[in-house]
Amino acid sequence: MSGVAGILLRQGPAPAEAASDIQQMLARIRHRGPDGTSWWQDSGVALGHAWLNTTDEAGPGPLTMAGGKLAITADCRLDNRDELLARLGIRDNSVADAALLMRAYLRWGETCPVHLQGDFAFAIWDAERQLLFCARDHFGVKPFYYHAAERRFAFASEIGPMLGLDGVGARLSEHRISGFLAGLPDDPQSTPYSDIFALPARHSLTVTAQRLVLRRYWQIEPSQRAPRPDAAEEFAHLFAQSVRNRMRGSPSIGAMLSGGLDSSSITCVAGVQNAAERKPRLPTFSLVFEKGSSMDERPFIDAVLDQQKADPTFIPVGNYAPFAEFERVLEEQEGTFLAPGLTLTRGIYRTAGAKGIKVLLDGHGGDEVVSQGHGHLHELANGGRWLDLWREVRSASNTYGDSTLGLYFQFLTIYGPAWRIARLRQLGNRALNRMRRPARSKRGRSWRDLINPDLARRTELIDRFHRAGYMPPGVQASDALSHRWILSNGYVPHSFEVLDKAAANFGVEPRYPFWDKPLVEFCLGLPGEEKLRHGFGRYVLRRAMEGILPAAVQWRRDKIDFTANLVNGMVRNHRDLLEQLLVGDAGRIAPYVNLPEVNAAYARLLRQPDQAAPLDVQYVWRSASLSLWLRQVQHGGSPA
Repeated sequence: MSGVAGILLRQGPAPAEAASDIQQMLARIRHRGPDGTSWWQDSGVALGHAWLNTTDEAGPGPLTMAGGKLAITADCRLDNRDELLARLGIRDNSVADAALLMRAYLRWGETCPVHLQGDFAFAIWDAERQLLFCARDHFGVKPFYYHAAERRFAFASEIGPMLGLDGVGARLSEHRISGFLAGLPDDPQSTPYSDIFALPARHSLTVTAQRLVLRRYWQIEPSQRAPRPDAAEEFAHLFAQSVRNRMRGSPSIGAMLSGGLDSSSITCVAGVQNAAERKPRLPTFSLVFEKGSSMDERPFIDAVLDQQKADPTFIPVGNYAPFAEFERVLEEQEGTFLAPGLTLTRGIYRTAGAKGIKVLLDGHGGDEVVSQGHGHLHELANGGRWLDLWREVRSASNTYGDSTLGLYFQFLTIYGPAWRIARLRQLGNRALNRMRRPARSKRGRSWRDLINPDLARRTELIDRFHRAGYMPPGVQASDALSHRWILSNGYVPHSFEVLDKAAANFGVEPRYPFWDKPLVEFCLGLPGEEKLRHGFGRYVLRRAMEGILPAAVQWRRDKIDFTANLVNGMVRNHRDLLEQLLVGDAGRIAPYVNLPEVNAAYARLLRQPDQAAPLDVQYVWRSASLSLWLRQVQHGGSPA
């Protein structure tokens, strides 16, 4: 987790202006570079770098090559170094990742990202061609934001450095606000500010004085390589390699350990690798709730620690206050975000950073990458495999919280032979609509009721939701297609951007072993029964962890729901703040939300906090979050 920044003056060279701009931008991302900052300039272009040393390379960039005709600033970790060194004919194994990127550009030009694996965001200035070439990794782990105007192109790892430049507007994006309220990160290029854009994952951007060209260099597809006969064996091999790649470089590496399947798998595999290489025990960081709480995962954490000796740190949650330090969180995030539990995650980053940890392995993404296999149930029903579906539903019903007959009946009404269910067609259509549409409460409300109708109309929100907000029936009926849809969803890069900004303020770089290109391609190509069998989602991962994970974790079905913790924290610790935001200062959010619906949801939350509907919780949390951010922007507390 370093930081990049750059300026390209597109209308005439102005060295003094470029130098002033790049120094100003680096000052605003100094927190991303505790190990040093530097910058490089040539006529009307300037590149800057804020350095956090996590790959044990020699000093911060930018780097130059070919007599200064090529320059790069990069936040990157390349995982296929050996392959690149061989293909590029380089014998020096110590060459820095950024230098490898330049050599790849010299060989393959603007198609070079196709040949890369790892997490990266970089910009290369090509003086001979007078162009700036930018690229972001396959899943959007590394952030890249930019502002493009007729005379200047600017980019950075965060939004704030560009908002501080002369001529860059700080107009709020209504498009982004409506998407936030609807829980719909559907536009991979949008940011909270109308004049700032994000480079989408798996895309490159070529900038010249005349134009900008955005290209997608990769598409999520199943692996074309022949797999090993045993899927679990292949998964174990790819997963171990992914963990090893993300432990490269810094000796200050730890792991988040929640007691769930994903983080526990990473912790155990990393611990085994450390032991094999005679390295010190792996530091782990765990949130712990009071004993007896529905969120207490300490027994699972202890089971992992008993099996795989580590150096644990326990972080008591105690009396959770979700809006504590929230103004500071909003400043870090540079806008609203879809992560109500972020303050808990920040506590882990804070503790790890204080202990000198620079790299933190994170289990985020196991659900999406390995897959819970929900699409397999639809696939069985769509294929008329009713007996197989019954067996799977009978095992899975407890996991999904439905009765066996109720869950089976849903599939029967949607996919069953028409002549058998003609009398139930209306009920079937209702069930189908419920599955297609965003979640509704028992009262029939949806996200539409939260949003001011004028805002929804101005931002074409209903059309956007129909395009990207729910899985199309044809996709839903195929496990492979539904899995790909989930991996391509806008929540993926949004989550990475949120976590990156939170961790950066504590000098920590999160790394995600599940988001490894070969592993993602392999999982996407698996048949549905390897993702869901006997009611166990992520089945191939569970089999691959045989003998590595304790059985209690390997075969646990439950997943902790932190909604009750969020509700109790808001009601117990932020009652006065919520009254002020939703009632006293209601005019601030009135142009964006449907105030009567928000107030009704808040009243229900106060009346029955132990039975709060998820939709009510989101109404209140998103409305309060938006109000706090708007107040911050209006009072000049934003990066602008």
